[in-house]
Amino acid sequence: MRHPRLAALAALVVVSAASAAPAQAQTMLTKDGFIAILGTQKAFILKYIDAAPDSMLGFRPTPGVRTFAEQIEHASGSDAIITHFIVTGSFAGVPAMGDSTVYRRNKAALRDFATKSIDHATDMIRGLTEAQLNAEITLFGNKLTRSRGLMMLIDHFAWTLGQTVPYLRLNKVTPPAYSPF
Repeated sequence: MRHPRLAALAALVVVSAASAAPAQAQTMLTKDGFIAILGTQKAFILKYIDAAPDSMLGFRPTPGVRTFAEQIEHASGSDAIITHFIVTGSFAGVPAMGDSTVYRRNKAALRDFATKSIDHATDMIRGLTEAQLNAEITLFGNKLTRSRGLMMLIDHFAWTLGQTVPYLRLNKVTPPAYSPF
């Protein structure tokens, strides 16, 4: 009877000790983990672009929302722009990924824009050390670790790309099946 209680007490001590570490000292994900997730994001966004017929790039499910191409631009472009800011502290120097008057109307150009955007984000993260991931930054007026800022970016991408599912379905296109690998 005492052994289960001792095991529970030991587990409580371990959990308490782990959660007592300051938030800024905890890496939420390693650099390699972020790079792997960006690789998955890139593969998925390209599948979504490939699934959409050319005629769908300018499609809006309702007035006042982004077109399919604009939504893809927002998902992938945000990866590049926000990662650049999280890493450098500035929006200055973000390379041009393409011409929006072209890639919003041309599927090959949209694929190229998405690829360049996510590749830029990946390269920016690749240049970080684990210590730099744990460094405190200010993002949109909030102090947090660089790692936490990048986690928010990953969340934003999934949210934004997920919003394109109705765009595809309303055009009688089955969205690509999800796989985290």
